[in-house]
Amino acid sequence: MASTSPRRLPALFSGNVSMHTRQISSSATPKIGVTCNLLAHSPGHDVATLTISNPPRLNILTKPIVTSLIGHCRILTTSPTLRAVVLTGGPVAAGKPPAFIGGADIREMHALSSPAEARTFITHLHFACQALRDLPVPVIARIHGLCLGAGLEIAASCDLRIATKLSRFAMPEVAIGIPSVIEAALLPGLIGFGRTRRLLMLGEIIGAEEAEKWGLLERMVEDEKHLDHMVADWVARLVSNGSQAVRSQKRLIRSWEECGIKESVQRGIEAFEEAFENDGVEPREKMAAFLRRKGV
Repeated sequence: MASTSPRRLPALFSGNVSMHTRQISSSATPKIGVTCNLLAHSPGHDVATLTISNPPRLNILTKPIVTSLIGHCRILTTSPTLRAVVLTGGPVAAGKPPAFIGGADIREMHALSSPAEARTFITHLHFACQALRDLPVPVIARIHGLCLGAGLEIAASCDLRIATKLSRFAMPEVAIGIPSVIEAALLPGLIGFGRTRRLLMLGEIIGAEEAEKWGLLERMVEDEKHLDHMVADWVARLVSNGSQAVRSQKRLIRSWEECGIKESVQRGIEAFEEAFENDGVEPREKMAAFLRRKGV
């Protein structure tokens, strides 16, 4: 179900971005699962691309796909040279609309026969969201197409979200008799409680333009060509910054979600102090380079 395959550096990271075809022909053999491509952006600076693939079913999250995603994230967490992760949806079957992730598997949910089974199912999905949040480097959600239900919770678990103009977002769980749960709890921090109520209680579908205005997206772009250009730009910025500083910043922002102002400030002071441990190699090198550029 899952595979890890080193491949030639793709256009996304080479600076020669081309339009990707996001659909496969009906004669092609669909590959269902999660692939992880770990590529060297530059020496000592690796970037991973995680691709969710379920072509016949709009990249919905089946139990094996969720298990594979968790496993890949746990492996990536141990890499000291990892600088960024890009999460995207794979090509879909011919005749299907493009999709980031079309949600959780309703067939699996319909088969749940007890509250205990329901708890196990939804906890497993939460572990996938948590695995993305626990990655020590920024995770960019590269969204093209439908981002629904569990797909939106996965996107909310990423650090940065960018989508094409045709992308659509919704939390339609109430329409099938269940509440939106687990990482839907992140939405109020992104879009506020009022808009969260609109999505979760009304089951509204919103477009990318509105999602960007709400703060659900950091950026909306016209099409996949511009999507790949912008993702490549963000990845390059992350790689060029201090690797330990970026990791520290992610930890701090995570802590700010759960702490009051006083504790958040104190944690920031501690993080600043830690940056200068071991002779402060990274900040000293970065600051020295800055001063040289300025002729100081």
